[in-house]
Amino acid sequence: SHRLGGSTEQVARYQLGEALSQASPYLLLLSATPHQGKTDAFRRLLSFLDQDAFPEDDTINQESVAPYVIRTEKRHTIDADGNPLFKPRRTQLVTVPWSDAHQDQRVLYDSVTEYVREGYNQARREKNTAVGFLMILFQRLVTSSVCAIRTALEKRLDVLELPTGQLNLFGEDVGEQWAHLDSQEQMEAVLGSRMKGLKNERAEVELLLSAARRCEAKGPDTKAQVLLDWIHRLQREENDPKLKVLVFTEFVPTQAMLAEFLGNRGFEVVCLNGSLDLDERQEVQRAFSDKAQVLISTDAGGEGLNLQFCHIVFNYDLPWNPMKIEQRIGRVDRIGQAHVVRAQNFALEDTVELRVREVLEE
Repeated sequence: SHRLGGSTEQVARYQLGEALSQASPYLLLLSATPHQGKTDAFRRLLSFLDQDAFPEDDTINQESVAPYVIRTEKRHTIDADGNPLFKPRRTQLVTVPWSDAHQDQRVLYDSVTEYVREGYNQARREKNTAVGFLMILFQRLVTSSVCAIRTALEKRLDVLELPTGQLNLFGEDVGEQWAHLDSQEQMEAVLGSRMKGLKNERAEVELLLSAARRCEAKGPDTKAQVLLDWIHRLQREENDPKLKVLVFTEFVPTQAMLAEFLGNRGFEVVCLNGSLDLDERQEVQRAFSDKAQVLISTDAGGEGLNLQFCHIVFNYDLPWNPMKIEQRIGRVDRIGQAHVVRAQNFALEDTVELRVREVLEE
C-alpha cells in the first residue's frame, strides 16, 4: 500500500487510495516499507485511515501514529506453532581492492571523479539542476562497471555533438520525480536529453571515453573477477556446484557485461530488467527456479519477486538508498526460505561508493 501515498495529492495513485478510504467501511493497509524516508508520503498514507489526525507533516511522530500502526518486525514473526517464519540473515560488506592488473581502471575512476567534481560545482554555480544530476549519475556509473561508464560517455558525446538547448527534464518538481525513477531510468532520461555542455566538456568526455575503451579492451573489471571468485567460494562452502545466485546491479550495461562474463565461464544466466513485460518476467523467474544458476537483475526486479529457492544475494553495485538494498535482499529473505540468507554488498575501496555505504551503516 505504500505506493498509494504518491508524490503529491494530485497523482492518480493517491486519488485511488483516497476514494477507497472514503468508500470503505473498513480499511487495512499492508506494507513492509510504509515510510521510506518521506514523511509527506507517509502522512498521505495515514490520512486514508484518519483524515483529521495528521493535518501537517510535523504532526507525524512515534506517539501520534501508534494507534494506527501495527508493526511486527520480520525476525519476530512466528507460525501457529511458535516457530520463526524467517531464517537468519548474514550480510557482509565486501571491499573490492584495486589489483595491480586493474590500475588503468583505478586511473579511470579518479579521472571521472575529477570530471564529476568540477562539473557538479559548475552546475551548482549556474543553478543547472539537470547537469548536477548527470554528474552524480556518472559517479555511480563508474563504480558499477567500465562498460556502464563507457556506454554513458558515448551517449553524452553524441548529445554534445548535436545542436543543444537547455531542457527542463521534469518540470518544476524535479527532485521528487528524479527520486521515483530507478537508476536505469535516470540514465535514460538524463542522457537522452539535449542539455547544453559544460565548459570544455566535449574534450573532457572524449579523453574519458578513450580511457574507458582502453580499460575494457584489457579484460574484465576487477569487481567482476571478485564476483566470480566469491561464487566459486560459496559453491565450495555450501558443497553445491549448482548453487543459485541472485546478482543485483543498477544499470543494464553492467547487467549485459556480467551476463556475458559469467556465461563465458560456464554459468547459465538469465536477466531481468525494466524492459520486460509481465509474461517475460515470469518466464525469467521460471527459468531461474529450473536450470539457470544466476539471475542478474536491475532494481526493476527489486520488488514483487518471490525467490525463496535461492538464498545467495550479491549487491554488485549499491544504490544510495538503504531501503532499496533491503527490498533487494527481501526477494530471497521470505516465508518458505529453507536456508540462512547470505548477502554480500560489494564496494570498491577508496571510492565514493564505499563512503556512502559507510554513512548508511553508521
